[in-house]
Order: sequence, then C-alpha cells, then structure tokens
Amino acid sequence: MAKSRQWSDGRLDRFSRRLVQVGFLFLFLFPFLPLIYERLTFQSAVDYTSWLLPWDPMLAVGNILNGNLSALVVGAPLFLLALSLVFGRAFCGWVCPLGTVMDLVRSLAFWRGKKKNQKLNRTRTGRNSRLRYVILAAVLGGSLLSIKWLGLLDPLVIFSRAFTAFFINLFNGRIAFERGGLTYFSILFLAILAMEFWRPRFWCRHLCPQGALISLLSRYSLLNRRVSQSCNNCALCRRACPMNAIPQDAHHTDYSDCTFCLECESACPEKGISFGFGGLALAVWQPAPRLTESGKVDRRPGQYVASPSLLPGEPVSRRQFLQGVAAVTAGLAVTPLILLERRAAPLRPPGALPEAQFLNVCIACQECIRVCPTRGLQAAFLQTGVSKLGMPVLVPRLGGCSLGVSCDHLCEKVCPVDAILPVTQEDLKIGTAQVDHSLCLAWDQGVKCLVCVEACQYKAAIPHQGRITVDPDKCVGCGFCESGCPVPGSAIHVFPKPSSTV
Repeated sequence: MAKSRQWSDGRLDRFSRRLVQVGFLFLFLFPFLPLIYERLTFQSAVDYTSWLLPWDPMLAVGNILNGNLSALVVGAPLFLLALSLVFGRAFCGWVCPLGTVMDLVRSLAFWRGKKKNQKLNRTRTGRNSRLRYVILAAVLGGSLLSIKWLGLLDPLVIFSRAFTAFFINLFNGRIAFERGGLTYFSILFLAILAMEFWRPRFWCRHLCPQGALISLLSRYSLLNRRVSQSCNNCALCRRACPMNAIPQDAHHTDYSDCTFCLECESACPEKGISFGFGGLALAVWQPAPRLTESGKVDRRPGQYVASPSLLPGEPVSRRQFLQGVAAVTAGLAVTPLILLERRAAPLRPPGALPEAQFLNVCIACQECIRVCPTRGLQAAFLQTGVSKLGMPVLVPRLGGCSLGVSCDHLCEKVCPVDAILPVTQEDLKIGTAQVDHSLCLAWDQGVKCLVCVEACQYKAAIPHQGRITVDPDKCVGCGFCESGCPVPGSAIHVFPKPSSTV
C-alpha cells in the first residue's frame, strides 16, 4: 500500500509539471487568438505583442553584441538568466514552449514500447554533445555583424515562426498553398519534432544554443537533485532521464543538462530521489563516512552528503577553445558570404530599415506577419533568395498596407529587434505603382474600369481620357490598387522604392 502511494506521488508530480507546461504553452499561444477570432467572425480584434520573445535571453545577448543596447533596458531576459542560478535549466523543462511540444509529441510515439525505450536509454553512455556550445559561439559571434542567424536557430523564435506560419496557412487556404503553403512552416521545427521520435530531447541535448546559454549558469543551480541511502543502483532513473543528465553513479547529476523534469523521481521504485534547495549544484555528492564497530570507516553506500567544489566543472581544453574560436570565426564569415547573393530588394513593411540593415537585423520571427490586418505581409521563400528566407514581404495582390487607415503601425509595435521603426504618414513610402498598359482594361480594351482609382487611398491613381495614370509623388505603394484590380494577376503592380540590390 505504501509503495503504490509512493508511485502515485511521483506520477502526481509529473502530472503537475505537465499542467504547468501546458499552461505556459497556452499563455504563449494566446496572442494568436485575435487572428483566429478575426478569421472566424470577420470582425476586428485587438492584437497582442508576443509574450515570449521579450523574455528571450539569447536574443537579448545577440542584440547587445550587435550594438542594440535597448536590450539592457528590458530586464526580463537578464532576469531569466539570473533565475538559472537558482532553478538551473528548469526553464527548458517547465516553461519552454518548444520543449513542451516535444514532450507532447514524444507521448504520441505509440510504436515505441517500454522495453524498447529502456533499451535505447541503456545504450546512452557518456555526456551529451558539446556541439550546442559550438553553435552558440557561432551565432553569438555572428551577432557582431548580424543577428539574423541567431533568429534561425533560437528555439523561441522557431516556435513563434512555426505557429505563425501554421495559423496563417490554416486560414488562408488555397492562396497560401499557391504561394508555397507549408513551405512557410518552419522546416527546422518539423525536423526537431522528427528527431524527438528518434531520441528524447535530442535537440535540447545536442543542438539547442538557448539551452547551451542557460547551461553555462545552470551548473551553479541552488535547486538540487538528491538521492537517499535507499538507492540500490537499479539505474531506472538513468534510463528514464530524457536529458541524459544522470551519469553512471545515480547519486550524481549533470546540472548543465538536468531540467528538473521529475522523470527520475517517478521512476525510482524506492522513492529515494527528491529535489530541494541547498548548496551549489557544483557540490559533489559523496558517501558520508560511517564508523564500524571496530572504529574503521565504512565506505559502503549510505547517506550521501555534498562536498563543495570550487571549480565550475571541467576546465576548458585547448581543443575546445580552438573549436570555440573556429565557431566564432565561421559565424562572422557567414553573413558577408550570403550577402554576395545580389537580387532586387522586395517590398518591405513600412518603416523597415534600409535593405542592407534590414537583412542584418531581422530575425524572421514573423510577428509582423501575424498582426498584419490585411494579410498582405507574407513570409518570403526562395523567390527572394536564400539570404531573405522567412523575412516579411509585402504582397499587394493578397492585401495592401493599411497603415494610417486601419492599422496603427502594428508591425513596428510587435518587432522585437527594432528592424521596423515608426514612420509618419508624411514619410510613408513603400514603393510606387506602375500600370501595365498591355493588361489594363482601360488602356488595352478601352473599358471604363476605375477599380484602382476607387481603391487608392492617396488619390495617386488618376483617370485621364478613360485611361489610368499614377502620380509617383502621391503614390506611397500601399498596394490596394494591385489587390483590387480585376485583371488576373493584376494590371498594376507596386515596385520597391529605388535602392541598391542586395
């Protein structure tokens, strides 16, 4: 009876953690509710900024390295890093939405039986890969020139981008499919989920740069995992640990990997594992000396106590140092190499930085795409080049820019990296519309079509003797003329304002 109650307690802790995970997941998905409401009811709703990216520590560090010191004013990411000194990598195991999705997906692997699970876990020996630290060094080193690569590998940005693409494609249906459909859906996000079916938390253990950043501080965690003298070294805790944070001696814990997921606690049949605050996690848990009847020290397994360690883990070897230098150098070299690809700059959101700066700052989080009221902003695929993959592009045929009409510069408000700045109505200039005379009904067929004239908010489309002309001084390139044109493919197109190709 007592043993079943012990197992129930462990399962209750796991269930409580799952509730916390799902609660945070819904909290981070809440900003998508206005999008769902608008598409279902065809009524406008208040848009919310992301509640996730302002807390992103890796994004904050990248911004600081890139010279954007405003990240120091927003203390949320620094506060999260400070919490890692207390709770270790608990953020990865309890709060991170990508980690939550991975845990939920892993539970769907019905073909992976319990025995197979134990066999897979039994073969995991040694420490997790240090490749995540190399990736962290590369993206942070590259942030000195551009933070776009940081956005491609940041798990919180990956989550935000993937769900934005999912909801946009879900409600746009056929049009989105014609423009690439699920290709806008984060391919890396799908790859991470696929890896979860292969190995538990593979992304977190080997590749995640955000986890690597938190790991640098989590080894000083004040939250400890403790194993009592009831432990019989059955190794069930090590097999259950999805992060491979328990070495051969079950009393020890690698706090750079432990996410305090409580899986080991529920797996222990003796209920010998507990968690609590105490000395630094750097402390090495060793058997407490016991005296036998003859007065000698008994070294058999018994109560374990902490022996403080003054050094933060293993010293960095020369090979690891050189790997870090090579990673930083590679990160610095990637941006100039990619920018050698020269293509015409596409239409950007109003207030976007000049194209060269925009490419270095935009992290393709697609927050501006999520809040666009006309759905004219779309995620670029390969049609704009590899260097612009996933970045926002205004597609007037799908919807014009309603800044100053029905949009209170939402894209600028939600941008987490200041890639889009405030712009006044007088300075608004996205591009200029041009009429294709060979397609225009008024020019080619003499039809009295004034759709573009009626759609123009700035009186830039002017009818003259039944034909339409565009005043370039009045046109701001909002694109409503292009979206309203009845000609298939449109007879009027908006071209970007003059700038160099990048």
